Amino acid sequence: MQNPVQNTSKSNSAIHQKIIHQDQVGFIPGTQSWYNIGKSINVIHLMNKIKNKNHMIISIDPEKGFDKIQHPFLINMPTNVGIEGSYLDIIKAIYERPTANIILNGQKLKAFLLRTGTRQGCPLLPLLLNIVMKVLATAIRQEEK
Repeated sequence: MQNPVQNTSKSNSAIHQKIIHQDQVGFIPGTQSWYNIGKSINVIHLMNKIKNKNHMIISIDPEKGFDKIQHPFLINMPTNVGIEGSYLDIIKAIYERPTANIILNGQKLKAFLLRTGTRQGCPLLPLLLNIVMKVLATAIRQEEK
């Protein structure tokens, strides 16, 4: 019997290949962050050869990205890129109405609703962050046209 985490990892890889842009390297199996350095050098070299100098390079590093993602966006965004069925159900189960409790002086306080951030150790985090980055990069690419 297969390990569910391995199953999720294989499914994540298949989804990455279908919906994540080829320029993204974060959390993509078989890629390393230094690949972007090589791509950047090639793009700069190409831009220097082109007479029309109206170009821009944007490198996005989502520092604290996991902490800032709003849950309604996490639930709606996968549908926009074609994720549905079981994957969408899992995302909804994790992020639709998450709550947290605080224990103060040994007493559990009333639960409160979490509105942003992702669950530490969630196996879907790399996929979710890459989809968020894809949505952002797509918006930037469309804005420049």
